[in-house]
Amino acid sequence: MDQMVLKTQEWLNKTYSGKHGFNKVKENGKPSWETIYGLTRALQIELGIAEPADNFGPATESKFVPLKKQKKTEKPTNLNYILQGAFWVKGKGFNPGGLTGNFFESTEDAVKRFQRAAGLAKQDGVVTAQIMKALLNMSAFTLVRNGDTKIRQIQQNLNRDYNAYFGLMPCDGVYSRETNKALIYALQKEEGMSTSVANGFFGPGTTSKCPTLKPGDSRTKFVLILQYALYCNGYSSGEFDGVYDAEVESAVSRFQSFMCLPVTGIANMATIKALLSSSGDTSRAAAACDTATILTAATAKTLRSNGYKVVGRYLTGNVRTSSGLKSKAMTPAELSIIFNEGLRVFPIYQDGGYESSYFVPNQGTTDAYAAVNAAQGLGFPSGTTIYFAVDFDAYDYEVTDKIIPYFNEIRAAFDKMESIPNSPKYKIGVYGPRNICIRTADAGLTEYSFVADMSTGFSGNLGYTMPKNWAFDQFYEHSIGTGSGAIGIDKDAYSGRDKGTASVTPSSDPVYDARVRTLRNILANIPALSSISELFTTMFIFDKTETVYESLYLDITLSTSLIFKKPSETSPGTLQVKNGKVGASITEVLGNSKTSLSSSQIHSYDELLKNIGLSVRNGYIMVNVSPSVESLDLSLTIFSNEIPVVDDTKTEMSATITFKIKKLYVSPSKPVVAPEEALPIDWGTIGVAVGGIIAAAVGVAAVVIVGTAAPEIAIGTAVSAVLFAIFGSQTAD
Repeated sequence: MDQMVLKTQEWLNKTYSGKHGFNKVKENGKPSWETIYGLTRALQIELGIAEPADNFGPATESKFVPLKKQKKTEKPTNLNYILQGAFWVKGKGFNPGGLTGNFFESTEDAVKRFQRAAGLAKQDGVVTAQIMKALLNMSAFTLVRNGDTKIRQIQQNLNRDYNAYFGLMPCDGVYSRETNKALIYALQKEEGMSTSVANGFFGPGTTSKCPTLKPGDSRTKFVLILQYALYCNGYSSGEFDGVYDAEVESAVSRFQSFMCLPVTGIANMATIKALLSSSGDTSRAAAACDTATILTAATAKTLRSNGYKVVGRYLTGNVRTSSGLKSKAMTPAELSIIFNEGLRVFPIYQDGGYESSYFVPNQGTTDAYAAVNAAQGLGFPSGTTIYFAVDFDAYDYEVTDKIIPYFNEIRAAFDKMESIPNSPKYKIGVYGPRNICIRTADAGLTEYSFVADMSTGFSGNLGYTMPKNWAFDQFYEHSIGTGSGAIGIDKDAYSGRDKGTASVTPSSDPVYDARVRTLRNILANIPALSSISELFTTMFIFDKTETVYESLYLDITLSTSLIFKKPSETSPGTLQVKNGKVGASITEVLGNSKTSLSSSQIHSYDELLKNIGLSVRNGYIMVNVSPSVESLDLSLTIFSNEIPVVDDTKTEMSATITFKIKKLYVSPSKPVVAPEEALPIDWGTIGVAVGGIIAAAVGVAAVVIVGTAAPEIAIGTAVSAVLFAIFGSQTAD
């Protein structure tokens, strides 16, 4: 807690509570936007603004009269209290000498220190509207922990030379959207634009007046802006001296090479615009593109004749057109056309992702399964990168809270699917604004980036450098070709890091392969089966029953059928699966009986249900328990009636996995005993009913075992341990 911030908050509430337009602030001693807003509204009340608001707008600026040092005989004023309170919220380094309401030497010194920190040439201790506006903001004017001293120098220099265009921006040493826009304002000023024309966006006017700079150029201010922009993008060119020397030429060449621009060492419009605007020069040629349109021979020829070598296409989904929904998913026929035309392809997965609400828990797992299954169905080989789309302007906190967890789920699902023998090993890519691409790459979650640079105003693009792992850079949307060859595309710069795919290996029997993929995904999610290599390496024969594991204590049989027999949804032990989601969770099914399970067991069973549901997609999961004196038979039946094949076709299948747990017998000390060799588990304490425990294993309605042929054998948590060994992870709490 900061005592002076607390005093500021208390003074605000005492002075302005009950006045129109003022909102009471929390008195907690913590610097916050709420306190800044309170100070701003207080200022507006003092200035006589009828409807106070949180922002320091044109009306506030026009009515503000500069504040300066008082005479010793003058009384405190509320405006001076507000000024001093703003300094305290701003933080260390700007001590105004208390919260007195008097503008004496200490307050004047604080103003001068702030003017110096902001980079202003004039450090006279007078508070202008520009300075007051900068103070009523949470932005830092001192170097922050992750700040760069040279970036801070750039920010201060820009404030010094161009503050009439954009006010005062933060001087914290962090390249940001404010710094990016200030650089564009500086360029516009040097191009001759007035303050009423310049807008901080690199539009047509700025583009048309953009200079071409080369070694020896005498236009010092333009060269300085170039040096600033190079450094902000990660390319040091020596001192900021406005001299276009060999160091500047080298930095320009390195940047051009990284961005796949012609390497000349001369900073032309395309180079300068690439430094200051995410889309760069949209008229430049591109070797790659992406489109939601299924390619025909005519449109593929249009792409090739226009110089395109790689095209991005979608694995699944639909696109809305004037005539309704239309498929955007790749087809085997389309891929043949693409390859026959000499083009390569990079696959994109997007069935949503246009807003923050899409990125909820389990969405990454769902999307990973859908994308991989589609890629496998089309025959994409190992090494192919699948780009998962984040198609909205996510703020940095949303990247932390939603996007990183989403890609963590994708990574975990990829690892799970790749553990299946003979499965293709795909790479993970991301489509999104620069910040998302950088953050996911830094977290080790993505191999390559497909950068959404066309959205130049995105907060995730402005003030962010190009991701080091960029493979494709989307920068302009337009149409090319005529007649049957006309097609709408997005132009994508192409780095060559991901060359795309030049061929696929389509299945000779896609229906069979789709069923096998679904079955193996199901089996891989059951720990007791995932280690039986024969299930994943040998040829499946459907419509048969076979024993896949046999021992003295446990037999496992697998039975498959190509005929989908819909079970009754009301029958005990049946759960419906819709769009990869199971109709109930373990905790919903168990109710109070879940207390008999450890947290790791509940988590494992939930994961089992979730992952099997993703493999089933649409259908049912059903369990049947058959106890006897000698054994306990647990059958898990999976019904899947909408297995995607290709070209929007679907097939169906059911599979039953039966676990026969044998050699349960009575012991005086342990009523239910199984030799340790049966399964490597802890049998636990003995119970009297299996209902809730069986339910926990597979998430179904309770089945209570009573009155068996050998009722003296009470099966309880011992069976739970068996089921946990079969279905759950072996992770201890």
